[in-house]
Amino acid sequence: MKKNKICLIMKNNSNWTGGSEYIKNILLSFSFLEKNERDKIEVYLISFESSLENDYLFLKNSDYYYSLRDFRNSFIRRFLFFINEKNKLIQFVYIAFILYSKKVNFAYPFPDYLKWIGLKSALWIPDFQHHYLRDFFSKDDIKKRNKKFRKIIDSTSKIVLSSEDSKRDLIKFYDINNKKIYVLNFRTNLNKDWLLENPIEISNKYNLPDKFFLVSNQFWKHKNHLLVLDALNYLNIKKNININIIMTGRLNKEKEFSKKIIDKIKEYKLKNQLFILGLIPKKDQFLLMRRSIAVIQPSLFEGWSTILEETRSIGKNIILSDLEVHKEQNYRNSIFFIKNSYLDLADKIEQTFYKIECGPNLLDEKKFSEENSSLMKNFAKRFISLTN
Repeated sequence: MKKNKICLIMKNNSNWTGGSEYIKNILLSFSFLEKNERDKIEVYLISFESSLENDYLFLKNSDYYYSLRDFRNSFIRRFLFFINEKNKLIQFVYIAFILYSKKVNFAYPFPDYLKWIGLKSALWIPDFQHHYLRDFFSKDDIKKRNKKFRKIIDSTSKIVLSSEDSKRDLIKFYDINNKKIYVLNFRTNLNKDWLLENPIEISNKYNLPDKFFLVSNQFWKHKNHLLVLDALNYLNIKKNININIIMTGRLNKEKEFSKKIIDKIKEYKLKNQLFILGLIPKKDQFLLMRRSIAVIQPSLFEGWSTILEETRSIGKNIILSDLEVHKEQNYRNSIFFIKNSYLDLADKIEQTFYKIECGPNLLDEKKFSEENSSLMKNFAKRFISLTN
């Protein structure tokens, strides 16, 4: 039986962990297929992250994943880091060599450049926020993003988007009449071993209060952290309600936006209610999600929200901005507020605070984790159909 040989390519970016998580979730989705379906595929992973194998120890003996760690001695690791950061041409040659030597028939994300050897491929565009939030980008950044997206469009016959909302944007802003657009709603893998642990211990580890909401986003302008601070301040002053908020993600105190957040915390006197933990282990972040009352997702723009999918995997309630893409994700425990309205956000936080107890809710977690398995299985099947 001829196997469908798939290669996933992870070009790591320390400033955008979402890209790496996206590829990881594709890789892990195949484990939810039936045995006879897995027997039809071989999956390879090219990554320039030397510690990656530690994330996939349980895949070591899987029947579909074939590691390229044989290339990872210390000299090669340094070489790969160099070509990842410095030399795109050598990087391309290295990837092309792997694809050819392993007789891969589909590479993702990768341009059409090797179609002459029978290699199919597709490229992914996460979102088009620079067309809507122009004030968040310099003119040079907008120019670079448009140039990059045009290059993506010109380099492939198949473009992958994560939502119908993004598809409308692609058609609106770019000439893609001769391209095949493929909408692939991604899902997130749930590590069920983490459901066996006690999240209260993680709360104690970080010296957190018993009852809190969780915001887990990188500290970028479009993630709209400032709106949460405005809502907290309103609840303090107008309602005399003190709400605790935990925030995870890297906060660079020297960056202008991070400084605005720090200044707002001081101005509103939120030091005793706001806990910024920084970039913490994924496991800790997940256990804090289980422990929380609800997750808050105030983002001004998304291509497809990863945090919403993670929340869905255990049935946790989420308070989120009324973006079309958030609605498209169609999660029944969503609580929408009017985008950019701190008053409406404050109202939803207040209602949820009195209505919902802190977690974990073991019954919901069991039910939704089973649903998540089904979603991951379908995600894998949709991806495999992309390779045909």
